[in-house]
This record gives sequence, structure tokens and C-alpha cells, in this order.
Amino acid sequence: MKKYQSEFIGQSYFKDNLNLYINRWQEGFENPHHVHNFIEITIIEEGRGFHYINDEIISVKKGELFIIPIGASHVLRPSSASSPNPLTVYNVLIDPQELDYLINETDRLGEDGISKWLSSLILRSPFPYLHLKDQQDICLNLIRSMYAEYQQKQSGYSIILQSKIQELMLQLFRMKHRHTEQSESKLSTFAIDEAISFITEHLSEAITLAQIAAQMAVSERHFSRIFKKYTGQTFNEYLQNKRIERGCELLYSTNLSVKEICHQVGYKDIDYFRKLFAKKIGLSPNQYRKIK
Repeated sequence: MKKYQSEFIGQSYFKDNLNLYINRWQEGFENPHHVHNFIEITIIEEGRGFHYINDEIISVKKGELFIIPIGASHVLRPSSASSPNPLTVYNVLIDPQELDYLINETDRLGEDGISKWLSSLILRSPFPYLHLKDQQDICLNLIRSMYAEYQQKQSGYSIILQSKIQELMLQLFRMKHRHTEQSESKLSTFAIDEAISFITEHLSEAITLAQIAAQMAVSERHFSRIFKKYTGQTFNEYLQNKRIERGCELLYSTNLSVKEICHQVGYKDIDYFRKLFAKKIGLSPNQYRKIK
């Protein structure tokens, strides 16, 4: 069943030639699901509740921040109507035109990543909403100062607000970038651990970089980069070292022939195995066995 939703129009909020609107609001149950033709930045100042965005339900608390795109359906609700700590938020509504100057400046200065990200925010076809955690209150404190300027409307307040909205967008880009790096780092560590386990368990089989990268759902280039960062070795170096290490173990602990060991560690060509073993260990397989 389709939810009823209202459409909020920027012209109802933007006054005095200012393409911004800022409020501090205690969320209740009266607001409907809504879409809007502006960009909305919402940050939780206190309380707990739920953010309904499109078909998702996200639990929220202090410091959580959202960038809601044009056309996304959403609404915030408190966790209960009788909570002693009401769900209090700041909302910053931004006319897409307000970002034009910052897009042009970042493009001129060669900050392509920022420029492209800002440009994506103003597209009519919605980008995915962004959910961040303002752990050090950097954005919360900045938005509080913006709200004070917006309320007091002292001389030059519109210029100060335009400056602060640029600072806010740049801080959000940095926060988004850190969040992405942290997520990739966690994913990378998990992927390499999985790859190492796979190599260890399948040394007797043919193993390729392309095969492992595909299993980890990353590109070969990305996998190679994070693998070397994590292990200090290229993929091929690591695989060779593990196979020779296993060969040493089998030479020491079994009576298998060199040919059988060669096959058990994943090599079909015994001459190649002998040459590689001698290169890595400094001895032939037979010499190594006699010493041990």
C-alpha cells in the first residue's frame, strides 16, 4: 500500500533573497511523509527516534546526520510520545542554486572530488541519502551557530550564512570521505583475511589473482593494492612463499617424493618447483630433506 506523502516546496521557506532556511524542531507524529524540491540536512541534537526514508527505517540518536536528496520520501518520528527527552533536530534547507558558487570554486581550484559530489546533490534524479555520525559535534556546533545567525538577523547575517553553508558542505564532504575510508578499510581487512584462509586451504589447487578477487567481489587492481598493504608482499610472492613453506613441511614430516610434494603444493612442473625452491631456500628439495 502506497504511503500518503506531501510535497514541500522551497519557495515556501526561502525568504529575503536567502536560499536557506534553518529551524530547530521537536519531532512528533503530526508531520506526514514528504518529498521536497530542495536539499535537506538534518542533525539530531537530542533524543531518540526513527527516520523513515523511502522504504527504510533507521534508528537515530544524538549526533546522527542525514543529507536528504531532492525527491526522497522521508519523515522523522520520536521513539515514543511520552519520552522525557524529545527528539530534537536542526533542519537546514538549501536551494540547489546556493551550491553553484561552491561547485564553480572547487572546480576552478582542482578539487574535482568535492565538485563532483556537490554536483550530484543538485541532480533532480535522487542520489542515495547520506547517513553520517557527527562524533565530535563539528557539524552540530556549526549548525547551531548558523541557527543563531538566522534567528538574530544582524547586519551581514546573510553573507555569514552563505560562508557557513560553504564550510558545512566541505565538512560534510570530509566526514563522508572518512566514513568511506573506514568502511573500505574494514571491508579490505575482512577480504584479505578471507583470501589468506582460502589460499591456505587450497594450496594444492590452481589459484589465480583474478579468481580470488572475484570471490572477494573487488577488482583485481584494488585487491592487489590492499593485499600488498596488508601482507607486505604481492599476491604472487605470497602464494609462492606459502607453497614453498608447505613443501618444506612435507619434506620434513613425510616420505613423499619430491614429485608428489610438487603436486600437493599446487605445481605441475617439477623442474619449475625445484628451481623456485632453490631460489627461495638456497637448497634443492633433496638437499633440504637430508639436512632436516
